[in-house]
Amino acid sequence: MNHRLRRYVRVAFSLGLGLLLLWLITRGQDIEQIMSEFRSADYRLIFLAMLCAFCSHFLRAVRWNMLIRTMGYRTSSRQTFYAVMTGYLANLAIPRMGEITRCVTLSKSTATPFNALAGTVVAERVFDVFSLFAIVFITIISQFGFLKNFLDKLFWQPMVSRGLENWIPLLAIGLGMLAIGLAILFFVRNKLRNPLENSFFYKIKRQLRGFIDGVKTIRHLRGKAWFVLYTFLIWGLYFMTVYLCFFALQATSHLGLFAGLTLLAVGSLGILAPVPGGIGTYHFLTIITLTELYSIASEPATSYAYITHATQIIVNIIGGTASWIILSLQNKSRLRS
Repeated sequence: MNHRLRRYVRVAFSLGLGLLLLWLITRGQDIEQIMSEFRSADYRLIFLAMLCAFCSHFLRAVRWNMLIRTMGYRTSSRQTFYAVMTGYLANLAIPRMGEITRCVTLSKSTATPFNALAGTVVAERVFDVFSLFAIVFITIISQFGFLKNFLDKLFWQPMVSRGLENWIPLLAIGLGMLAIGLAILFFVRNKLRNPLENSFFYKIKRQLRGFIDGVKTIRHLRGKAWFVLYTFLIWGLYFMTVYLCFFALQATSHLGLFAGLTLLAVGSLGILAPVPGGIGTYHFLTIITLTELYSIASEPATSYAYITHATQIIVNIIGGTASWIILSLQNKSRLRS
């Protein structure tokens, strides 16, 4: 009960933080103008953006299936798609819970070991992190002169203005946390070398072994070219969800491909923040990029942020709920038989 209560408190806190950011973002703006932007938006393009998001999730399931099959387990793309969408739905309640949820869901529906699935998810996420870094790098290099003043104003100048005396305590705290982390790592490593059978560390080591096997799947993967192609297509579809929404609003319709790449990188970082679905953080980073970097007025920038975020949330809610219902019905049917 205490664990459940702590989880609810954590969810409430992260959601409250996101909603507070939304309030701070919207405060002082012309709400009527924001609503006018919504009313005049081209929802045909927004629907196409939602379709791109849906297709990207399906390709993610297909790509994940490649890693799972490398380990010798047979799962259908349909089942992995249901699991992926259920995971996205869980992320709207608890940040990063989706990774665990999709592994649990697929493990129950296909009898695939959870620890092996968790390893494949990590392998997949590592590849995605490198992809995101590549996008950020390309964005900075391709628009270095354009971004230099923006980054200097947003990050470097505030850091310098705080002065050295404010950074010394933070540096000391950081080094202290690093030392504690290394000490814990050294302790756990020693315990995992020769753990007693059926002990806590024995079970952890067994789970880690399956986990590492899952991570190694990317090295033994068959059809690596297909895996890379799916990754390009997934991120390309993510880009299209951002880019198509430019043309749904008059104020952003002049923005080009590099602006879309910038918004993709910034928005992805916002989604990674520890708040449900990136609520607040996604909007803040998107709005500040549009207003400060591309001189878009705050009201249409806010409308754009809400629209692009809503396209993802709606797809995740509809697809995740439908997938959860289908999997529940399948599990009930399996139990009856």
